[in-house]
Parts: sequence; C-alpha cells; structure tokens
Amino acid sequence: MTVSTGTDLRAQLVELAAERDALRAQLCGDLPKATRWLQRKVWRQAAALDALHRRVVSQRFVLRTLTDLGRSLTTEEYRSARAAVGNDALRDRIDADPA
Repeated sequence: MTVSTGTDLRAQLVELAAERDALRAQLCGDLPKATRWLQRKVWRQAAALDALHRRVVSQRFVLRTLTDLGRSLTTEEYRSARAAVGNDALRDRIDADPA
C-alpha cells in the first residue's frame, strides 16, 4: 500500500474529472473534445514510458560497462543491494540470487 500525498490525490482527481468530461463529451456526440483528452493521455503515457525506457537503457549500459571492465557484483554485494531496496513490490521482482 502506498501513501499518497495531497498533490498526488489532486492530480488523480483532476485526471478523473477530465476523463469524466471526455466521456460526457463522447456521449453528447462531441468526439473532437473526447479525442483531444485521449490524445493528451496518450502523450503523457508515451512520455512516462520514454523516461522509464531511458532509465532501463542507462542501467543496462552500466552493467555492460562493468562487464567490459571485468567487474561485476559479488553475490554478497548483490544480495545486500537487493535487501536495501525500499519498495517491497520492486524487491520481489528482483531475483533473490544473481544469475
């Protein structure tokens, strides 16, 4: 369970209100208004996915560089780093033992 800040809750409320308005516009036959909202949502999601992709690419680059240098994490370093991850869900997605 995550704790939301007031800003997060306001952002969710604004998004839900915009979605409601778009659905109302669609029901009233105002497809351009509904389409504009959907397009903005797609752009936001594309930007978020791009940011995530850049992070993953950067992480892979670091791993390749470490491998090229002949250095990688020891099993103890790996387990210690995994244990330090604060997000339980993320920690569960990381393998318990390095491959």
